[in-house]
Amino acid sequence: MRSTSSALFAVGLATVVAATAGCGSASEEAPTAQTVDLSKLDVGNLPTEPKVYDKPTSPDMAAMVEAMRIGNNIPLPMEIEPEATHAPPAMSGAVRIFIDFSSAAIKSRMSADPVKLNERAQGFISGFVSTARSNSEPSLSYELDNVVMLFDTEQNATAAAEVLATEEAAAAPGTFPVQVGDGTGNLIDVHAQMHPEWPGQIRSWKAVGKFVIFTYVYDSVMGVLKESDEQKLVARVQNSINKIAPALQRYTPTAPDKMMDLDVDPDGMLGRAMHTISLDSNQRGIPGVYDRHGGLQLMGNTEKMSELFEDTGVDRVAWQGNFVFRAKDDASAAKVADYFGDPSKHFRSAPAPEHLPMAQCLEYVGPETFATKYYCSVSYSRYATQVAATQLTDVHQRISAQYTILAKAK
Repeated sequence: MRSTSSALFAVGLATVVAATAGCGSASEEAPTAQTVDLSKLDVGNLPTEPKVYDKPTSPDMAAMVEAMRIGNNIPLPMEIEPEATHAPPAMSGAVRIFIDFSSAAIKSRMSADPVKLNERAQGFISGFVSTARSNSEPSLSYELDNVVMLFDTEQNATAAAEVLATEEAAAAPGTFPVQVGDGTGNLIDVHAQMHPEWPGQIRSWKAVGKFVIFTYVYDSVMGVLKESDEQKLVARVQNSINKIAPALQRYTPTAPDKMMDLDVDPDGMLGRAMHTISLDSNQRGIPGVYDRHGGLQLMGNTEKMSELFEDTGVDRVAWQGNFVFRAKDDASAAKVADYFGDPSKHFRSAPAPEHLPMAQCLEYVGPETFATKYYCSVSYSRYATQVAATQLTDVHQRISAQYTILAKAK
């Protein structure tokens, strides 16, 4: 069984320290990059040097790089269902890429034994989770999850779709099949199922070339009312497959024997993102770097973020527990940092760290149980970053260390 922890990706990366001083534009009105004394910033024991990531150092790492490419090329939830623009629940949105069926990407959406799935679903390479919900209020929303999984051959993908459905039905006695076909011949061989004890929930598996599209929908309103609207749930499955399948048919996956030649970090963005993902339990997931479209897969409030990315020319997003965004110019990067530093209904201003007064910090005061409490953002040159932590001291050290990395990067 392959490991799915973020440490596998982060520790396995071939790293070389790359440090050169950067510079930013000066202003007489406020402290700027040129006036920050990096030696005075409190960074705790955090790393402050940028890194260079070369080729994958293992097949598992290469598979995860391929999963990032999948995320760049499949539709956003809001491109499937226009109202699916809100951040998913913390547990559902934690893991985006995975290489093993024991990942939370699968375990949180299926009851089937992951050991059996790993044994029976042959040729699995990696997968990407695209997820959102339709309303910021969980009890009024439905969750739309599409998990796209890549296999080594079309035959193994076709077999895996049936294996996943069969094992799920066996793990949940009472499961019954649901007809998804739309009568046009476009939706054949879809393995869909529901369960009477889980109203509002539907699962389906559909093979498309070397891929399997696993669609999971849960409607909270139906769940509360204990009534399933099967037609509405099936329509969301149909919409998902009809939007994702053409995107996958246009995408050419990397041949398995060429994956070790993939570039882990072609633009140096991952090397600018400080690795904090293993420091506390609320930073779940696996590090990655994405283009503009793939970066939107990671963000909540997708509609607003899409407008922000378009306005500021964000073309790359890296995440290692902290976000780094590359905008089209310095002013645009500052605008991205301002967006993340703006107080709102559930966020109030918090103090900036000493010696980095241009950083904007917030404290979360909303109702979400699993939300991280503190956030800070800042920009340097054409790069903006947002960091998060459960303690104010921690978030101050993280934004200071992250700023230092940006200032030292080429």
